[in-house]
Amino acid sequence: MENVLSCAEMRAADRYTIAERGVSSQLLMERAGRAIAEEAEALLNERGGRRMLAVCGGGNNGGDGWCAARILSLRGFDVAVWPLTDRCSPDCAAQRALYHGEIVGCISPETDLIIDAVFGTGFHGEPEGVYADAVARINGSGAAVVAADIPSGLNGEDGTCVAAVRADVTVAVGEVKRGHLLNDGPDHCGRLVRRDIGIELPEPPSGVLLEGADIAPLFLPRRRNTHKGSYGEAAILAGSLSYSGAPLLSASAALRCGCGYTRLAVPQELFPPLVGRIPEAILTAFPSAEGALSAEEGALRALCDAAGIAVGMGCGVSRGVYGCVRFLLENYENTLILDADALNSLAAYGTDVLRGHKCRLLLTPHPKEFSRLCGAPVADVLRNGVELAFRFASEYNCTVLLKGCTSIITDGKRICFNAEGTPALAKGGSGDVLSGIAAAVAARGADAFETACAASFLLGRAGRLAEERVRCADSVIASDVVAALASAIISLKEE
Repeated sequence: MENVLSCAEMRAADRYTIAERGVSSQLLMERAGRAIAEEAEALLNERGGRRMLAVCGGGNNGGDGWCAARILSLRGFDVAVWPLTDRCSPDCAAQRALYHGEIVGCISPETDLIIDAVFGTGFHGEPEGVYADAVARINGSGAAVVAADIPSGLNGEDGTCVAAVRADVTVAVGEVKRGHLLNDGPDHCGRLVRRDIGIELPEPPSGVLLEGADIAPLFLPRRRNTHKGSYGEAAILAGSLSYSGAPLLSASAALRCGCGYTRLAVPQELFPPLVGRIPEAILTAFPSAEGALSAEEGALRALCDAAGIAVGMGCGVSRGVYGCVRFLLENYENTLILDADALNSLAAYGTDVLRGHKCRLLLTPHPKEFSRLCGAPVADVLRNGVELAFRFASEYNCTVLLKGCTSIITDGKRICFNAEGTPALAKGGSGDVLSGIAAAVAARGADAFETACAASFLLGRAGRLAEERVRCADSVIASDVVAALASAIISLKEE
């Protein structure tokens, strides 16, 4: 796993490396400049051309740019620097003094590649004046762009921006920061490359970036001497007359992820049209009223033998759904996954029932659903999702999978980021598939945090593979993602 740091953690690591490990700030800047120069050279060699421009601010990020420009000039490239200010930090001023090449005041039309070294990870707000002009000119130049540490204008903590450079390659100096991954970060960073420059962490990082190798052990080759009971039972409680597709997608995903049994419980009115639609699933007619689930104790107890239960997909918001969730929280002891209308029903009728639950609990909200649960505006969830999810998970003793372009997974002790997704998943049905995957993974014995990591990563990987097959992100549908799950699991075993 790659480390993912907050900006405060990165600053603390810089200070620790300099003060406690005796590495000079200038040496760190030299290493950063060399890393940026090497990535710029590689990109320019790939695309062709010789003319480079470093656009430099006055902070240490600008110092990295001055250093990279000097190194590239010594390597024979046609290099110039556009300084946006004469007010520089001491380290930036030292690097500026070492540069003896061309200095310009604009971007030449002949420029093949721009090194963006205007703002670092500590920037927040909106670029103004000459800085706003520089961001706009970089984006309008048509040149390839390599960002030093982070695209200028992007918030290093939460990945939000008003106006920011759009880079082809971003060189994450030392460690990956949260802003690289969250919100607008992936759209502005382009290809993210982490380069180690010898910065040491004074303590373990708050977060890590999920990789396929981290979940591959959950999908080891099957032993020959096994049977269906060896792989657990997943139960899906989902659907309403208005949303008959959600339970089918969830159950199909669960079946594709290898659990031994998949039980699909749907409102009794929905039972007749679904008979035979998924012959591999055990279809159950669940008590309901006018197509909405009813909290009938006997029917709920019949589900409690399952090792993983997913509830809420396409159910609608109702007291019946709330009653089902409440019963399972009070009586079920394995892994319970709450999604969609299970979460919305909790938000509508009271989250206090989350306290004191017996099960291993996983919540899978998108930002709007989480906003309803935690009582914070959606804008705050987008800006402070890591802290809000961490606090919620800690308070309610659960795991939260906050879905997004990069999903945040936390159990109130650990934080994991999953950047495997694709915009092709931004459509109805993807969450239903996720819940089915989670139920199957839980059925195979994973705890709630492991389940969240595996389900989120597999959904993202399957979405990418489906997009590759369809060749159009707009045209990928949830059933395409289900069909790609087998290939996604195979890819894990090959890593």
